[in-house]
Amino acid sequence: MSRTKTSPTRRTEPGALDAAALFAQISSGLQPLFAAMDWAEEEIAAASRRHPGQADLLFHAFRVLTPRYVGPGMGTEFVYRGHVRELLERIANGADLRPATAAEICLALSQVSQLAPMHGAGAGLYFRMWLAAFPGHPVTADQADNQSHYEHLHGPQIDELETTMRRKAADPDRQLGDIECKGRHHGEDVDCRFATTG
Repeated sequence: MSRTKTSPTRRTEPGALDAAALFAQISSGLQPLFAAMDWAEEEIAAASRRHPGQADLLFHAFRVLTPRYVGPGMGTEFVYRGHVRELLERIANGADLRPATAAEICLALSQVSQLAPMHGAGAGLYFRMWLAAFPGHPVTADQADNQSHYEHLHGPQIDELETTMRRKAADPDRQLGDIECKGRHHGEDVDCRFATTG
């Protein structure tokens, strides 16, 4: 009778696997955050090219671009980018940042549509907000035709509902506040109008 040799099992320190698993879990959890940071930086750069006179202000807008949970979907690249683009346009134009963005309204209406079907002004608002936030991502091929139909039939009600949704789904804490700059952007010396001397 022959005996098969078995190689000795490798011993690991107690807790080593737990630490490795924890590290993997943390890394995996941070990937979406790092991706969103990259998307935000790209949108800031694009907005700075569109509004060169506001480049310093837009650079310091990063802190108000943090997504908030309105419903599942804000972690999707085109949704988050649409949200960020609208906020950056508001910043460049000196508009209020607190009202809900078109992307946030789409996410909220998507949640509502799972509870009850949307008709009339509600559907029209959804199409309007989608087209505003995600122009490169049509819901359907004939979405523009649907939107013009809804606007024709329910335009004033859609306007009123949009005003209400922007107010009710607003983020009261989304404000730039005071900006402090040490004269460095991304590790390089810059002539930023918000830089403090001394």
